[in-house]
Amino acid sequence: MLEQIYEFLKKRPDKRHSLREVVRGLGLDKEEARAALELLVAEGKVLEPRRKLYELPKVRAEKGLKGRLQAHPAGFAFVLPEDPNLPDLYIPKGHLGGAWHGDLVRAEARPPGRDGRPWGVVVAVLERATHQVVGRLYFKKGYAWLKPDDPRLPSLKLRPEGLEGLEAGSRLSARVVFPPRGEPYGEVLAYLGQGEGPEVETEAIIAKYGLRSSFPPEVVAEAEQVARIEPEELARREDFRALRVFTIDGADAKDFDDAIHIEPLSNGNYRVGIHIADVSHYVREGGPLDREAYERATSVYLPGRVLPMLPEALSNGICSLKPGEDRLVLSVLVELTPEGKVKGYRFAEGVIRSVARLTYEDVEAFAEAKDRGEPPPDGAIPPALHPDLELLLSLTQALKQRRLEQGALDFNFTEVRVEVDPEGNLHLIPLREPRARSLIEELMLLANRTVAKHLADRKIPALFRVHEDPSQEAFARLVAALGRLGYSLPGGEPTPKALQAVLRQAEGRPEAPVVSTLLLRSLRLARYAAENLGHFGLAAEHYLHFTSPIRRYPDLVVHRVLRALLRRRATKARKEDWARRFPKMALHVSERERAAENAERELTKYYQCLWALRHRGEVYTGTVSGVTGFGVFVSLPNGVEGMVRLGALRDDQYHYHEDLLALEGLRSKRRICIGDEMEVKIEGADPAARQIDLVPTERFLEVGTGAPVAGKKPPKRGTKARRKVGSTEPKGSPPHAKARPRRVVGPPEERRGFVKPVKVRVQRIYFGAWGGEAPAEPPPVKKKRRRRKKS
Repeated sequence: MLEQIYEFLKKRPDKRHSLREVVRGLGLDKEEARAALELLVAEGKVLEPRRKLYELPKVRAEKGLKGRLQAHPAGFAFVLPEDPNLPDLYIPKGHLGGAWHGDLVRAEARPPGRDGRPWGVVVAVLERATHQVVGRLYFKKGYAWLKPDDPRLPSLKLRPEGLEGLEAGSRLSARVVFPPRGEPYGEVLAYLGQGEGPEVETEAIIAKYGLRSSFPPEVVAEAEQVARIEPEELARREDFRALRVFTIDGADAKDFDDAIHIEPLSNGNYRVGIHIADVSHYVREGGPLDREAYERATSVYLPGRVLPMLPEALSNGICSLKPGEDRLVLSVLVELTPEGKVKGYRFAEGVIRSVARLTYEDVEAFAEAKDRGEPPPDGAIPPALHPDLELLLSLTQALKQRRLEQGALDFNFTEVRVEVDPEGNLHLIPLREPRARSLIEELMLLANRTVAKHLADRKIPALFRVHEDPSQEAFARLVAALGRLGYSLPGGEPTPKALQAVLRQAEGRPEAPVVSTLLLRSLRLARYAAENLGHFGLAAEHYLHFTSPIRRYPDLVVHRVLRALLRRRATKARKEDWARRFPKMALHVSERERAAENAERELTKYYQCLWALRHRGEVYTGTVSGVTGFGVFVSLPNGVEGMVRLGALRDDQYHYHEDLLALEGLRSKRRICIGDEMEVKIEGADPAARQIDLVPTERFLEVGTGAPVAGKKPPKRGTKARRKVGSTEPKGSPPHAKARPRRVVGPPEERRGFVKPVKVRVQRIYFGAWGGEAPAEPPPVKKKRRRRKKS
């Protein structure tokens, strides 16, 4: 076991591992793993910098800090360490060492300056993150330059090739060349368009995130060649065509990759079938189709445009589980009690013929009618499926209840679907089918967990979907912030059940949105990994993605692994090959998933800006969705989000409380928090900058003026309210001529939003912030003036 644990730590030698990660990653007993780690620590092979946290000694021997550079448009940056338990390091402007935003760098800390805050310099660029840039062409001093759309990237000098006939303002994509010596330069890859417009912006975002908008001819040819079902393949598979199998999807869906059925058993339990399109039968591993799917890694759903992972012959054709047509599936058959407890399961390569294609809207209407004791709407759902839907609605609610009891997090945020009509108008449609969507979600979670447990128990390599525990630093911040709101985590540990308990305590209270936001901020991002590290948010020890192989490459990989296991072809050599290839594959698909999410989010924000420009001057009642030191974000009823800047809150001077995620008026003590309603007017929008400006209405400002905070008395009439200043940068007295100057290099303070000078009284000036709470100095002793004698 000692060697097994030591080899596990050596796989990621630059990372600290918690005891929980080691136990989950190797499937060990907790107490035995703890004893083995203590022995490794005693032998000096492993260090324990904190309780239940382990690392290899050479991590400390390395000089400097390794992490990703997060740049700011103003020129400074932060290094975000790979070790989540280490704090970020501030890098002042001029000390980036040629590194760009997103680069993997090594930085070294420097002694604190006069402000006492740490800072550092980049000493080496280990890995470049930017290889392609999208921006606008401009000319300066006889050279062509590209101004990137991302303001965190510097301008790039371009080679003249490919610029013939182009005018300033053209949108281009360019490949970035980083020579061993000298400044980086760009080579033009493509002309994306001139001026503004949704088509140009869409092409720019596709290029910016390295997405693929078309399939190579050989990929299309292979897809069309394999898009058929051989009779011998139908005869080989288990036949489910006599069962009432059906699909439930959105009204505009075209690719149906999952179907379901339910059948009562004689023992009082139910057999639920989750049938997933068998994409692995058509996509040959290592072929052109497979290589293209791997590079894409996921389908991308941009507003007004879809970039599928597979060509249409597969995604919308032979793999899509259309009603009335034979389709090949990989099925998970689970036996459940009426209370949602799993009694057994099995897998099968099968063939189905869906009897109906239902929509979420139809199923939701069916559920609402049943709740009211009314007959279901006519024609929407075949009568033969009514009993099946009733059973599934009841059973999936039991599954969800069991999942929540185990500690799974449920934030209940409303999702919004973005649609663009042929005229380019944006439509944001809230998804309001909770029962119908929950039905499908619970069955897909059940299938994913069942496959993950089956592979993990047999130590079969796979691509797992992991969501690691919050870092110690994030947990400490969460505990402090919740404490100020009057909440505490049961048991004092960051377990899913403890966080779920806090969510339930806050449910229905005014501070519920703040609590949900604080919890979300404390969580890490989910990712793919070759190790089974569990899923914190779902409170699941085993979890992976299995149910969407048409649009996600990790699901396709898991299908291949499971098929090899079912056919008894998971040989030792094949498992060793999987174990060698899957870590790199997990990193790639995680990166492509992030790129797709960022592209969808950015283009959606662009369309929201266009919508705001068309509705300038209109008034809406929105909800405060975020609070910062420079203003508040307000979400409108249709999902569009804009910002009310601090200067627009004219009724008072507001101070930002980071721990409470609130603005507080210095005079009125009025607080603006997440979840508050705010009546706003659309002031304007900048689509290029993805910004929407809102201003509060006069009615909102007048209603809130002088509103006291509970527990605080308003100032008496006739007395002036004393203003307190939270923090501003002082201008100290000039130093002595012979004094050695001391640099102040710490990160810039957030502006407190003062739009005009404010007269304040302070007791002391020191090398930090100004503060009205500083202890008073004793009054200086006045010297008596000596009178000169008259001569």
